[in-house]
Amino acid sequence: MRSKVISSMLAAAMVMGLAGPAMPAAAEEEITVSIATLNNPICSKLVELTDKYYEAEGVKIDFAVLPENDLREKATLEASTGGTTYDAYFTGPYEANFWITYGWAENLQPYIDNMTEEQKEAFDIEDIFPSIRESLSDPETGDLYALPFFGESNFFMYNKELFENAGVEMPENPTWDDIYELAVAIDDEEAGITGMTMRGAPGWGMSGAPFVTIVNAMGGQFYDMDWNATVDTPEQRAAWEMYKKILRDAGQDDIITYTYNECISLMTSGKCGIWYDATSNGPNLEAEDSLIKGKVGYAPAPSGWIWNWAMNINPNAADEKKQAAFDFMVWACSKDYVNLTLEEDPTGQATPSGVRASTYELDAYKDLPYAQPTLDALANSDFNHPCKNEVPYVGCQYIAIPEFAEAGDRMTENLAAYVTDDMTLDEAIADTQAVFEQVAEEGGYK
Repeated sequence: MRSKVISSMLAAAMVMGLAGPAMPAAAEEEITVSIATLNNPICSKLVELTDKYYEAEGVKIDFAVLPENDLREKATLEASTGGTTYDAYFTGPYEANFWITYGWAENLQPYIDNMTEEQKEAFDIEDIFPSIRESLSDPETGDLYALPFFGESNFFMYNKELFENAGVEMPENPTWDDIYELAVAIDDEEAGITGMTMRGAPGWGMSGAPFVTIVNAMGGQFYDMDWNATVDTPEQRAAWEMYKKILRDAGQDDIITYTYNECISLMTSGKCGIWYDATSNGPNLEAEDSLIKGKVGYAPAPSGWIWNWAMNINPNAADEKKQAAFDFMVWACSKDYVNLTLEEDPTGQATPSGVRASTYELDAYKDLPYAQPTLDALANSDFNHPCKNEVPYVGCQYIAIPEFAEAGDRMTENLAAYVTDDMTLDEAIADTQAVFEQVAEEGGYK
């Protein structure tokens, strides 16, 4: 059963659960729940399906769709200052790691404990991968502070047709040296073919996401066990050099303007050989309007990442809005929503991935080209031990400390300047080393 709006015959019977509980009879005014979300395809589909299918008496869901960097900035500002512009917002494990400590996120456990039986069955908390639940929970109490919408790891996505045309093959477990050689072999400026694309736009969650995993793969790290910054090392330098030479020798023209949206457009046009990014992007390449549908191969990354986008409630929101927001979140994060998306789009483009074991058991989903590679990538990523050597922090494509947001942004600004020759490698490394050393000292980590 998807939602009471799917069939008017069910309307009288469904007053709770996925369609949202009925508001008290005394309610006279419609409640508007404002939710800040990000402008990627799967969230855009949620906005569309919410408008089409979700109904809760006396409740209106109003989305603010924002670029990822803007979403992070606005949500953090809202949470840290007690703002009430949004009643709920999308965040990830990075925020959960310290928002819980700072009291910036609503404890959802009381809401979970009071769910209706219908909601409990649809949400099925035990079906959610344990690592996803843990990433959004208080490590001491186990209380959940956000409901996961979709999760992801990372892999290489490649155009098998362009590989064949170039006479090259993707290794079973490619290294970054392999990827560079393949990208250069495929790149053909005269034919308008880009060898490889990656996010280039500055921001710790933009170019920083793929870049930090390259650092990890090269044997680099950001701190030793005494919290001494380790940016100025041969391993880190190798990662900076690899990132630059791939994008300069075989990458997109406007390197530092690319977010994942621009990467999607380039890859689905059939004019790009390789894309390195999140597993949640696989469905976009298999969509009906993709020119490379059925022509995509998937290969494991040398070093993985773990992430999920989840919905949490603004603790400063009005109580009636909190409950209405939670009921919507249960609907959007449920097994039934997964089924609804597959009925709407059998390609899986709208289906939340990387969160539920049951999703990968569905006949309509398990044999999709990216399904098993996504499961494999999730299984091979270690959030707690991301680096070759022991480190004092956790996080695969970021460091789970509050200061990393600012330090990571500065790092990617230096990375962009280095890629475009506005800074030398020595200058970019030196400045980034100083930034991370300052974080360790002023944050009291040393």
